[in-house]
Amino acid sequence: MKQMDEKRLYEACVRKEKKAQKELYDSYSPLLMGVCMRYANSREEAEDILIEGFTHIFTHLEEFRFECSLSSWMRKVMTHTAISFFRKHHKHHNGIPMDEAFEREWKAAQSTPVEVTEAKNILSLVQKMPETLRVVFNLFVVEGYSHKEIAEMINCKESTSRSQLTRAKSWLKERIQ
Repeated sequence: MKQMDEKRLYEACVRKEKKAQKELYDSYSPLLMGVCMRYANSREEAEDILIEGFTHIFTHLEEFRFECSLSSWMRKVMTHTAISFFRKHHKHHNGIPMDEAFEREWKAAQSTPVEVTEAKNILSLVQKMPETLRVVFNLFVVEGYSHKEIAEMINCKESTSRSQLTRAKSWLKERIQ
């Protein structure tokens, strides 16, 4: 979408015009669903993240200042929504510290082979990655966050972020070969 069209659409959405909000959703949901799919365990979970993210986008749209493109800002909002979702739903570790949860999930993943022939593309293979590895992999490799930023986002040590990235790369390499 052109910058001018994006700005007009933004202004109409800020005025709460339903048609503009629908157009924004229809125009950007495929792109943002891709962000959600990288973090989610399933399509249903990705759809939940997408809805939560768009709710946040529409609620906080007036805070956008055109320091970057609207689509870049929405991608960032969606990434943060996915991380919040990850944190909120990571309670299945029953209060186990995140570093220990990473360790347990890594050990469990070692005994669960995934055939590359089952993966239609690298995204579907990444989606099969254990959740804790997938989150760190996406934040570092795809989104470009530093290990320090990742550690703050998911509440773990910086060294844990580094080791999870190493394990994620190793996990992918084993399944690609």
